[in-house]
Amino acid sequence: MLNGRIRLVAAVWLGVVLGWGCGGSDAQPPIQGPHATLPRAPSLVIAVPGDGQVTVTWDVPGDGGSALLDYAVHVYSDEGEVRVVTVPASEPRAVVTELANGTAYAFSVVARNARGRSVASERSDRVVPHVTPGAVQNLVAVESDQTVTLSWDAADDKGMPLDSYFVTPFFEAREGETVRVPATELGKTFHSMTNGMAVRFVVVAYNGHARGPEASIEATPFTTPGVPVLTAEPNAGGGRVFLTWRVDDTGGNPITSYRVTVYLEGEVIRTVETFETRASVESLVNATTYQFTVEAANAAGWGQASERIAAMPTRYPSKPRNATCQGGHGWISFGWEPPEFDYGHPVTGYRLSTVIDGDSADWYTTDPGYHLTTIPNDGRAFSFFIAAGSAAGFGEAARLQCSTWPDRP
Repeated sequence: MLNGRIRLVAAVWLGVVLGWGCGGSDAQPPIQGPHATLPRAPSLVIAVPGDGQVTVTWDVPGDGGSALLDYAVHVYSDEGEVRVVTVPASEPRAVVTELANGTAYAFSVVARNARGRSVASERSDRVVPHVTPGAVQNLVAVESDQTVTLSWDAADDKGMPLDSYFVTPFFEAREGETVRVPATELGKTFHSMTNGMAVRFVVVAYNGHARGPEASIEATPFTTPGVPVLTAEPNAGGGRVFLTWRVDDTGGNPITSYRVTVYLEGEVIRTVETFETRASVESLVNATTYQFTVEAANAAGWGQASERIAAMPTRYPSKPRNATCQGGHGWISFGWEPPEFDYGHPVTGYRLSTVIDGDSADWYTTDPGYHLTTIPNDGRAFSFFIAAGSAAGFGEAARLQCSTWPDRP
């Protein structure tokens, strides 16, 4: 009897274990590895801010022997935990949206498997979602002497207040020092620039977190031209003075015009404008002293006038009058009268010239006559030229043909 009961209990227990009997089930319980544990904490959590959102990534942790099911991304601000975002385990990445631009956030990640949740990862660095401002508008540069003044219209802040503007000058390939301008100011003046050197200025808006697109403009500071160096030469044709000049300093901008001023006894009697670096001032009175200056202009205006220099228009004397010659045995005598016109410069002497056997010969005298004894005494006829000279030089010559008498046999 007792043995029968024992057999019955054993049978019932075996039926329960094997799923036999009333109320039994064919369902199998989850198979767990004998050593499965909680997953390890995710690592290397990185947050990248955007406009109203942050993209969070992390390294996949060890699963503890049981496949990961999902991740919980915890969002923190200065006020504490803001929310939790759950993402599937298929991708270790989450885009957390609907965040406030300008507010700092940090993130930690928790992994989950069938055994449960891991400890939280270390928090990411704090990041601030933000917009990128627009470019400044209507950027203008005004050049002056060693100075460039920039101005612009405010950039679009895209709904997030601007903090400042950054302005960087570039001198050819060299980058200059960047200047920070408060957002309340819409311009900047740069001093101590080099006249004539082009500078490119780059301006960007900044909202404390991101810089907007670049706006750039090129400018060349300049001033009025330097002082010209002037020279004057009277023209022996009479009634004119020929002026030339140079300007070593253009002021950093091309010269567009020159202005010549003519003075007589300290009074301005004429001005002449030209694009060239020379001028012939005509219709002047011979043997009268005039003074001259020249000044140069560029886009900045007229520069300082040159030193005032004096010059006297002049003309060569006319040719001697009534020139004659008479030859004898080994000599020729010449005579003439002074020229009719000296053009304001007294005659100071005369020049007698000829060519003998291919060589030029000149004789000078202050008298209106000359006795010549160095001509070959062979009866040949020679052409002689007699010119009067003054401070202006020697003028037109009177021409004579004369010869010596050969010695008698």
